[in-house]
Amino acid sequence: MSFHVFFPVNATRPVSGRAQWSGKNCLVMATVLGGLGIVDTACARQVATAMPPSSAGVAKKAAPAPSGATAATGRPESIDVIARRNNAPGGGMMRRETAAHAVQTVTQDYIAMQSPTSAPLDLIRNLPSVNVSSSDPSGIDGGAISSRGLNDNDIGVLVNGMPIANGSTSSATGFIQNYVDSNNIAAESMAPGSTSVGAPLNSAAAGSLEVTTRAPSQKFGGMISGSYGSFDTSREFLRVDSGEIGHSGVTSYISLSHTRAEPWRGSGISDRKHLDYRLQKKFGENTSIDFFLGYNHSHNFQNRYPTMANLKADMDGGKPSIPLNYDAGPIPTSPSSYYGVHANDKDTFYASLPVKVGLTHQLSLSIVPYYERSAFTENTAARLREGHTYSGSESVAVDLDGNGKVTSAYQDVSEPAISLNQQGGVVSSLHWHLRNNEGQAGYWYEQSAYSLRTPVQRMNQTNEGQYADNDVASYYRLANGSIYYATNYVGTYRSHTGFVEDTQYFLNHKMSVTAGFKIFTEELTGQSNLPGANSRMTSHFVSPMPRFSWSWNISRRHQVYINAEGDFRAPSPEGLVTRYSLTTGAMTTSGANVKPQYSIKEELGYRYSGKSLIADVSVYNFNITNRLLTLNTYTSNNDAVSETVNAGGETIRGVDLMLSTRPLLHRFRPYVSFEYLHATMDNNLPAAAENGQMDYLRTKGNTPVMTPKVMFSLGTTYNEGPFFMNVSVHYTGRQYSTFMNDEYMNHYYTDTLSLGYHFPKIWRAQSPTFQLNFTNLTGTYKAAGVYSFSTNAHPTYGLNGNRIAGGGSPLYYPMANFSMIGTVSTSF
Repeated sequence: MSFHVFFPVNATRPVSGRAQWSGKNCLVMATVLGGLGIVDTACARQVATAMPPSSAGVAKKAAPAPSGATAATGRPESIDVIARRNNAPGGGMMRRETAAHAVQTVTQDYIAMQSPTSAPLDLIRNLPSVNVSSSDPSGIDGGAISSRGLNDNDIGVLVNGMPIANGSTSSATGFIQNYVDSNNIAAESMAPGSTSVGAPLNSAAAGSLEVTTRAPSQKFGGMISGSYGSFDTSREFLRVDSGEIGHSGVTSYISLSHTRAEPWRGSGISDRKHLDYRLQKKFGENTSIDFFLGYNHSHNFQNRYPTMANLKADMDGGKPSIPLNYDAGPIPTSPSSYYGVHANDKDTFYASLPVKVGLTHQLSLSIVPYYERSAFTENTAARLREGHTYSGSESVAVDLDGNGKVTSAYQDVSEPAISLNQQGGVVSSLHWHLRNNEGQAGYWYEQSAYSLRTPVQRMNQTNEGQYADNDVASYYRLANGSIYYATNYVGTYRSHTGFVEDTQYFLNHKMSVTAGFKIFTEELTGQSNLPGANSRMTSHFVSPMPRFSWSWNISRRHQVYINAEGDFRAPSPEGLVTRYSLTTGAMTTSGANVKPQYSIKEELGYRYSGKSLIADVSVYNFNITNRLLTLNTYTSNNDAVSETVNAGGETIRGVDLMLSTRPLLHRFRPYVSFEYLHATMDNNLPAAAENGQMDYLRTKGNTPVMTPKVMFSLGTTYNEGPFFMNVSVHYTGRQYSTFMNDEYMNHYYTDTLSLGYHFPKIWRAQSPTFQLNFTNLTGTYKAAGVYSFSTNAHPTYGLNGNRIAGGGSPLYYPMANFSMIGTVSTSF
C-alpha cells in the first residue's frame, strides 16, 4: 500500500487559515503515519488495513527542475510512504527463530484474530509438536497436552519467566488458562524437548511452554472489548495503559475481564474473573525492573468423561450404560450423580519481579523472585452407611444422621477436597557479554508447600444442598471430637540448583558453540495424618543436567544447529503417601519409593528464512529411563490400587516441519506444519495377576499412550483492505489409550475460522473492530482426546502365563459442538 504526500518545497506558513507544516515535519509525520496506518488530512489519505504493520519504508522522489528553475518556483515534491503491513509469516502462526534448538511460536498477529475466550492451549494447537485435547469452547475449563510422545506432566510452563506449579500434584498445563488473558499475550512459544539452563523448571522432558505478556505502552490508552456467542457465552475485557508517568521511566497497565458461559453439555454455569497488572521501570539502557501480578477466580462444574463404549452409543443415538452427563436434578439415593455437587472453585494469586542490573558494559546481574498461591476446592458427594465408615485403614464410629447413636442408617454426605498450594523461589544469575563470548552462572532456590484435606460434611438429604466448604460447624466429628477427614495430607518440596553456561562465537558470530551444566537437588516429604501404613515418606534426589548446542549461520538465509540435553523429573510429593477407602478401609493409592525419571535428548535442525518463504525442520531422538507413570493395578484381594511406578524405558524419534510465507499476491499468508512420530516402550510393565502373583504385561515394543504417529495443520490468513480472515484445519492421527494397545481413539480433525473488519477511527475509538470466531465448523462429534488412560482395557495373560484383569476403561474428551463467538473491540 502507498500513501502519496505532496507539499510545496520551502513553503511558508500562512498568516491566517490552517497552518501548513514544514517539509521536514511532514516527512517525519508521513513516515510515522505510514507505519501506523493512520492518516492526517494535512499529509495523507488513509488506506484501511486489517492488522498492525511489521515494517515500513519511505522513498523520496524529487522531480528535476527545469533549466533555470529554482526551489522558489514551488514545484511540488512527491514522497511515497510505502507501508508493508500484515507481513508476519503465516499470519503470526510462525515466527523466524534463531535459537540453537527447536522453538515454535505463535505471535500477536495470530492471537488477535482468535476468539478472546481462547485458552493458551487453544492458541498453540496448530504447532507441529503438540497434541492438544480440550472440550470447552469457553476457555474456562482446562485441557490436556502431550508433546513428542510425553504427556503434560513432562512439560514445564513459564509466564514471563515465572514457573507454574513446579513440584505440584497436577500438570500446570491443565490450569494455564487461569494465569493470563489472551488479549495480553504477546507471544506463546513451545520449545519441544528443550529448556534454557537458567529456566526455573525441573520437570521438562517434553520441553517448555513459555507465555510472554505484552509490555506496557509508552502512551496513555487502552483497549475495551465485549464478546457474546454460543452457549450463552459472554465476556467483557478492559485494559488501561498509564503511559510513561511523567519522566520517571515508569509504564504500567492493568486489565480486568469477566467470562460467563453455559456448558455445551451437562448443566451449570461457568464463571471466570481475572486481573493482570504489569509495571516496568527502566534506569538507563541496562537496568530495569519488571513487575507482573495476576489474580484469577474461576467457578465451574466438573464434567463426566465417557468410556469409548458409552461415547459410541451416544454418537449412534443409543442409550449409554452410564450417561455422558451428570443429572440435572438431585437424586437422594445417588448423590454423586447430581451435577450440583460437583462444583469447582479456584483462586489463584501470583507475582514475579524480574530485576536486571547493568554492572559494567560486559557484566549484568539478574534476580527473579516469584510467588504463587492457589486455593482449589473440588466438590463431590457420597452415600455412607453408619457402622461402615473408615478413617484411613481403621474403622471408626460416626453418627451420620445426628440421632445420637450409630446404627446402620444411610446418609448422603458432602466431600469437598480442599487443596492449597504455595510456591515461591528466586533465580539469581550473573551474565557476561564479551566480543566473542557470553554466558551466565547462577543459582535457583524453590520451595513449595501443598495440603489436601477432605472433610466429610453434612448435606441436605432432599435437594442435595451443600454447606460452604469452610463451614467447620457442618463437619462430622469422630468420637474424640476431631474432624472426620477422608483425606488429610501435607507435602513439601525444596530444591537447590546451580547452573553455568558459556557460548563461544566463531566466524564473525556466524558460528556458536554453547555448553552448560545444571546440578539439581531436591527433597520431597509427604505426610498423611490418617491411620495406616506408609503414612510418611521422605525422598532426596540429586541429578546432573548437561546441555550442549552448536549453531552455524551458513548464510543470511540458512541456519543449521545441533542440540543435546539431559533432563530430570522427580515424582510428585502426593504420590508418596498411601491412601484408603472411606467405606471399606481398603488401599486405594499405594505410596512407593520410585526412582526419578531421566531423559537424554538429541536434536538436529535446519532453518531457511527467505524473502517470501520461512521453513523450519527438526529431527529428534529421546531416550527415557525410569519412565514415571501412574497406573491402575490390583492387590491380592482384587482391590483397585492407583500407584506411581517406574515403567521402564521409552524411545522416541520423529521429525517436525513448519512452513509459512509472507504475503502472496499481497493478500495470502499460508502456513503448514507436520509431525511424524515413532515411539516405543522398551520394557514390559509390572502388574499384579488375579491369583496374587506378580507378572508383566507384554508392552515392550508397543506404542505409548496419547502418541499419534502423524499430525499436520493447514492454515492461511487473508487480508483485503480492512477485512481479514484466518482459517485452519488440524489433523490428529490414531492414538492408543492403553499401554497394551488394546484400545484406541480414531483420527480426527479440528477446524477454526476467524472473520473480521476494521472500521475507521470514530472519536476516541482508534481501531473499532468486529470479528466472528467459529470452531468445529462441520459439527463433528467424536472423541477429541484421551482424558485418562489405563494399562489394559481387557483381561490378558502376562509374560509368565498368569491372567491379568482389565485395568479399567480409558476415558475420553468428547469434541465440543459447533460454536461461534462475536466480538466488538477497540483501542483508545
